[in-house]
Amino acid sequence: MDKLLFKRILVAALTLLAIVYVAYLLISANFEMYPTENAVKTTVTDTISADGFIIREEILIPNDSNGVLSYTLENGAAVDSGSDVAKVFSDEKDAVANSRADAIDAKVKMLEEIQKNTLMGTVSVDAINDNIKSSLIGYLYDVNKYDVDSVKTDSDKLITSINQRQLLTGKTTNFNEQISNLKSQAQSLRETSGESKGSIVSPRGGYFTSICDGYENAYPYDKIKEMTLDDFHNLEPSATPSNTAGKVISNVNWYVACEVSDDDAAALSMYDGAVTVMFSEASTDPVPATVQKISRSEDGNALIILQCDYMDSGLLEARYEPIEIGMGTFSGLRVSKRAIHDDYVTRVTYDENDKAHEEKKWVQGVYVLYGSEIQFKQISILYSGKDYVICNPDPKDKVLFNGETISLYDKVIVKGDDLYDGKVIS
Repeated sequence: MDKLLFKRILVAALTLLAIVYVAYLLISANFEMYPTENAVKTTVTDTISADGFIIREEILIPNDSNGVLSYTLENGAAVDSGSDVAKVFSDEKDAVANSRADAIDAKVKMLEEIQKNTLMGTVSVDAINDNIKSSLIGYLYDVNKYDVDSVKTDSDKLITSINQRQLLTGKTTNFNEQISNLKSQAQSLRETSGESKGSIVSPRGGYFTSICDGYENAYPYDKIKEMTLDDFHNLEPSATPSNTAGKVISNVNWYVACEVSDDDAAALSMYDGAVTVMFSEASTDPVPATVQKISRSEDGNALIILQCDYMDSGLLEARYEPIEIGMGTFSGLRVSKRAIHDDYVTRVTYDENDKAHEEKKWVQGVYVLYGSEIQFKQISILYSGKDYVICNPDPKDKVLFNGETISLYDKVIVKGDDLYDGKVIS
């Protein structure tokens, strides 16, 4: 009896295995005949890559003193005309002591503001936690990019958020003791060092930086729209005078000049002038810009001039930068170019007597697998990449001949022979 039961179980198991194997072969055969890709939602930005040269209205700040400078402003800070950018000291020891005292004053100010705002209840723990997470992510990102200025900014933000959390969660009641100690340190540094011999002032209002690269006068700022491609090729630095304390960027508008192909210039000319610029090394965020000039040359390339008005410390010090010009963002369903075919679609209309009339039109579209049936769907292309397109899942009225197109997660056939609408896969 046990042997008989065993044989029956064995036969049933083998039969089931055979059925599964045959089903697998059938499915595999269909899959190999008609491989598909799901139509998934995708967002892309149409971009042009180039090497950009940044042109600003930059005024060198002369230093006619015989002493050592201690800067009172960080690079990227706003400055008014006639305001101090640095103090002058007799020797380096006094200048370093003053710089340390200024840094301590900045910490005191930060702690006082944190204490005031937190105890007033203007921030929540959830918001602080989000800030801590954001600062940590930004810190790690900028460390990997070796962006020293941004690392310092991220670090300051992180410390501020942690101190806020300490206060708000009751880990500490106030920073009075720390503030008092810091003020004592700053006072001691100033008492033991010599006093300032004078100061260096900014000749104009704008943004200050102590870094000069020799390109400040490579091309006249007020003639930027007259620049040619030859001018762009001949940009050269000049020696920065030895008595220079830094420079001030005196105009909020600045420009990016770059060379692109004639095809890229033609694509750019089709836009309304509003683009974005991504600086791969100087900034992590796209910068809004407008196209000021497109100048084609006989050699097939073109000069592009873009105007920007957003500024930060990273952009303030940038000069030659790899850039990406973003011309437009497109969202839709991604479809492989291999899947695109031409075929007829049909629509049915009814006359005043309720009589049906069938119309056909030859259109561009894709074959979609619905169960075991193949259907042809017209597509409306928003953007064309190298090997794919972005299709509009909901185009405007009258764009589609019969009002039907692909939908999210449709199984689009990317390869196969003898494809036609209505075909049933057996």
